[in-house]
Amino acid sequence: MYETGFAYLLQAEREKVIYGVLKRLNVSRQSPDYEDLVVEGQIAFAQAYCAYCQTHDSVTEEAVMPYLYQKVKWRLLDLLCKQTRTKQRECGLPENVDELWAMIPLSFENVMTDELVLELWNTCTPNEQKFLALRLETGLSLTEIAKILAVSRKTVYKYRWSILHKLTIL
Repeated sequence: MYETGFAYLLQAEREKVIYGVLKRLNVSRQSPDYEDLVVEGQIAFAQAYCAYCQTHDSVTEEAVMPYLYQKVKWRLLDLLCKQTRTKQRECGLPENVDELWAMIPLSFENVMTDELVLELWNTCTPNEQKFLALRLETGLSLTEIAKILAVSRKTVYKYRWSILHKLTIL
């Protein structure tokens, strides 16, 4: 059914569209899912090409390539979002604060410190709270925390800076 789409994909180096989408979505070749995403992009390309041919009488390179790029981008973006949601669910952070504090082995020798941490917790945003929980609970590096939260290292550094700034205010 999609043979014409795959044939069109393999002509004139049109596969570069898929690599361009992956680059645009910041998926590097070192990513463990890179090859799977390339295959998904090829499938999306072929399906979109066939759908375009069914709805349009004439197919020109200038008209069809932006359409195909957008379709591949949306498909891969949906897959990446689904992976991110799955990773967040696997992270297993509790929904309420009481469960979280039960999980974190805090030293209750210094009540002042515990109160300060609780006050800091209440001033943090939900994303900062996730970061803080992982940092306190596991002691992971910032890079590892960025992978778990599925955000960039730069974002994690912003969380850390913001938390430290709030701590100095307290």
